[in-house]
Amino acid sequence: MPEADAPLHARLIDAAERCFDRDGVAHTTMRDVAAEAGVSRTSLYKHFASMDAVLQAVFVREFDRFERRLRRALARCSSEEEKLVQVVVGIAENIPRSSTIGTLVRHPANRSEERALAVGRAALDVRVRKLIEAPLDALKVAGRLRRDTSRAQMVEWIRTLVHAFSAARRPKAWTRSERRQMIERFMLPSLLANGSELTAEDDLH
Repeated sequence: MPEADAPLHARLIDAAERCFDRDGVAHTTMRDVAAEAGVSRTSLYKHFASMDAVLQAVFVREFDRFERRLRRALARCSSEEEKLVQVVVGIAENIPRSSTIGTLVRHPANRSEERALAVGRAALDVRVRKLIEAPLDALKVAGRLRRDTSRAQMVEWIRTLVHAFSAARRPKAWTRSERRQMIERFMLPSLLANGSELTAEDDLH
């Protein structure tokens, strides 16, 4: 994208976010986004070929915000085990709080929103996998992972766990610290050769 187009591109995503927040994903059209941004539909289509493309851009922006917070939290971790827990906890706690992604993950209201969620997940899946793979690969190099399960199986299992935690509402009896402890107690022993006990308390700020 030409540098001169970047401000308009960002403005269009801003407009889409406002439309999604106000009217919901299922009730937002390309016409709505263009009107909100104060541009013609022709201008909008020069940047985004379809509503799916608009959705992907909004999802990517929200994930960018989350990942910046996550990177700061990961920098405070003292071990790869702790980083892996932080990735899972970070996604589980923060994705539901994001505006568009969180609303769709928690309770897609209809088929249109279910489809929108699928579009968003497809756009972000590679990035989620990379976040999971980084500490896993470091643990593998260190000989800390169990050997009877492939790396691909581990990544897929953790990815499924992350999606489940993102969609499920936290039981009222659980504090954030208790949720972290549950992940540490049950996820890590299933992956590590010798198990591990962690007391990481980093949150995303």
